Amino acid sequence: MWHENDFTTKAKLYFGRAEDSYDADDIDQGYLWLLLGFEFLLRAPLARVSPVLLASHEGNSTLSAAGIDIGTEIPRSINTNIVARRLMNVVDGFRIDQVQKDITFITTIRNEELHSGSSPLRNIPAHKWLPKFLQLVESLASHLGEEVSAYLPEQVITQARFLQGVEDSAVRADVAKLIARHKEFAEKLLDEEVNNRKKEFPRWIKTAECPACKIPGQLTFSAVQKSRERVEDDAIVYEERQIATGFECTVCGLSLESAARMHAANLYQEVDQTYAEDLYERYATESNSHEEYEYDDE
Repeated sequence: MWHENDFTTKAKLYFGRAEDSYDADDIDQGYLWLLLGFEFLLRAPLARVSPVLLASHEGNSTLSAAGIDIGTEIPRSINTNIVARRLMNVVDGFRIDQVQKDITFITTIRNEELHSGSSPLRNIPAHKWLPKFLQLVESLASHLGEEVSAYLPEQVITQARFLQGVEDSAVRADVAKLIARHKEFAEKLLDEEVNNRKKEFPRWIKTAECPACKIPGQLTFSAVQKSRERVEDDAIVYEERQIATGFECTVCGLSLESAARMHAANLYQEVDQTYAEDLYERYATESNSHEEYEYDDE
């Protein structure tokens, strides 16, 4: 109950369940597994110093943490707020108030999700908490001598990195200036020049109105989550969650290249796509890619 290995093993188990639980119809289920795993990872650095740091002062909990048999009494551990305060003296990079605020913010989301009728994981955008979560897990993993990839699924890391900077006021200010410059350029174009620069997009290309010149430009999406493949009838089916990470306008030349900049320009989107591949074609193609052998009769 009290050892570092128990906490890291359980954290990895729950983080793995987050990846397995992704479903386009219930994406917050995977997020909840992330936050449950986070609770255990937070406790691992204190357990490394001494399990007693995690024990409540109730009853004989500290004796249990010290390895003393307390019989049938159930030991109690400290709450997450106390864990966060103690981590300030243990983990490098945690010695600032903002870290404790971020831990409290994330654990409060988890508690509200578990213990109330509301659904914060569905209602609070991922960019509000996921980059903070990644930063905290990176610091904890580093302190424990591991890479963050040893804990978090790759698609969670990818999504969190895409969303970094969305809340950055400097990014918003920079994008506002960029849009103003391209708007000024577009206003000087003649109608003929505008028509020559316009591009007609096929219907499968996603577009949005350019915030500078109001003419449709092309959106670029990046996949950040993918469900497990499953077989339905004669097809292999899976879902992907994609976020808008780029925009290109051929008329005024406005170009945006990150989720943070897309968000600052009010162009950020998240879409869920379902893909289906013919089961026969998948395996017919794969079988043709392998060398065929001839066997002699014995």
